[in-house]
Amino acid sequence: MKKLLLLFTVTQLLISCNGQEKETKKRDNKTEKTTNAKKDNIKISEFILNSSLEKILTPLGLSKNDNFNLTYNLNLDYEEFSFSPQQTFQFNDLNIGKISSLIIYYLKDNNSAFTYELELENNDNCELLIGEFNKNFGKHTFYKKNENTKERPIFLDENGEPETQHIIEELIKWNDDQHDVTYFVINKKNLTTKENKLTTIAISNTHEKYAEWVDFRSLNMAFSK
Repeated sequence: MKKLLLLFTVTQLLISCNGQEKETKKRDNKTEKTTNAKKDNIKISEFILNSSLEKILTPLGLSKNDNFNLTYNLNLDYEEFSFSPQQTFQFNDLNIGKISSLIIYYLKDNNSAFTYELELENNDNCELLIGEFNKNFGKHTFYKKNENTKERPIFLDENGEPETQHIIEELIKWNDDQHDVTYFVINKKNLTTKENKLTTIAISNTHEKYAEWVDFRSLNMAFSK
């Protein structure tokens, strides 16, 4: 049980806490010209990691100036490009619907994008997105299911007490061999409150930042057999 409680703590903190102190500063409103018209739909499945941020943004008619995040990091070696949740997002031909956040992380020195992180909350398309991952990448390379009930609590609530709600958490991992990307997915369903949350972390296997980011997000601990 201690291992599962620790696992739950790790998965709770994967996205909500960066684990590092970040000094931030407001971005200058410098205009970067782009020759392409902005696309109505953003196809996440077409993101090419381990390439420049511009290579991802330009076909979408976007530039760094369209960053929804108005601050930048002063003391880290990477930056974040955040998409506006008001935009329309797709994976393949699946309309994902409302997202909570979509962020691309890229290195400051060469603009190379090494990961993107997508978060959906209370979205009816979470299971459909998992289906698209299965269709694209084939059989998962890792799967674990944790189930919490009042009678058999394995998670802690926000007060550090045994969780009494009925919660199912799935940890799923895929390899995209075509693009050398690993997908880490955490699918959490609260059957008591009828809420859900899906977090996807896609990391380029060939990027220099891969091992550091896996450790930074505690993914080896969460996705351990």
